[in-house]
Amino acid sequence: MTDNKNFVQHAAGDFIFNEGEEGSVMYIIESGTVEILRRARGAKPLAELESGDFFGEMAILEDQPRFAGARAKTAVRLLRIERAQFADLIQSNFEIAVRIMRKLAARIRRGENQTQMLMAELNDANARLRAAKASAPRSESQQAPTVQAPLPSDPGATKAPPSAAPSGIRLVHRDSGSEFALEPDQSEFLVGRPDPVIGVMPEINLGPLDSKRTLSRRHAKVLCENGKWAVREEVGTTNGTSLNGRRIRTGETMSIQPGDTMRFGAIELEVKALNTENSS
Repeated sequence: MTDNKNFVQHAAGDFIFNEGEEGSVMYIIESGTVEILRRARGAKPLAELESGDFFGEMAILEDQPRFAGARAKTAVRLLRIERAQFADLIQSNFEIAVRIMRKLAARIRRGENQTQMLMAELNDANARLRAAKASAPRSESQQAPTVQAPLPSDPGATKAPPSAAPSGIRLVHRDSGSEFALEPDQSEFLVGRPDPVIGVMPEINLGPLDSKRTLSRRHAKVLCENGKWAVREEVGTTNGTSLNGRRIRTGETMSIQPGDTMRFGAIELEVKALNTENSS
């Protein structure tokens, strides 16, 4: 499936396919940059994809016209995958299969969010209507009964002492001096590289430190629950995650604390306490 006959090349500015065309082929970018465009969005691309990214798979999965167009921003070399080869690709490349599933999940999530927004607008309109009816003049027989205010609480009651505020951590890359400050007011932080295919930018973006591309795009998550920190490897990670030299199994959650060392692919980070005065 990787013979030269399956590779195609396009010059900068060439359209690989147009929005609305029938399609039975997807592409994986070997080199160069591809822009994804929709007429409704004008000249601004929906996304810019680079080496290792893929596009055009939705036409294969849905047997529908192309949702968007694809144009070479630079000279590109692409691996062409026919519909008949798609099943073999999924079987041989687990990471692409997982990313396609995540892309579909993101589409479903966006649809659910839009539905929730519409429902919220409808509920808001109904609330305004009820408020307008309630503010209309009423006869004496319709007046609401007087409600007695609750008695004040016992001033002598003992109040529980406030709990200590949870502390943040820093992830430090010793070789470059890069640091990632994590505050406990956020419950999870994605570790990996940007994924323009599904529009995900990890909070802990190790892409600039990963010149050999040993990281998966969604490699792991650093979690914070009740002030306790932990790390968990994501499904589809290929080059592994370790804590203090021990390999973490996919889906396993391991507690972390200052002094620990984590490795994501080939990138090693030290866990340190977050000192707000000297965290730079």
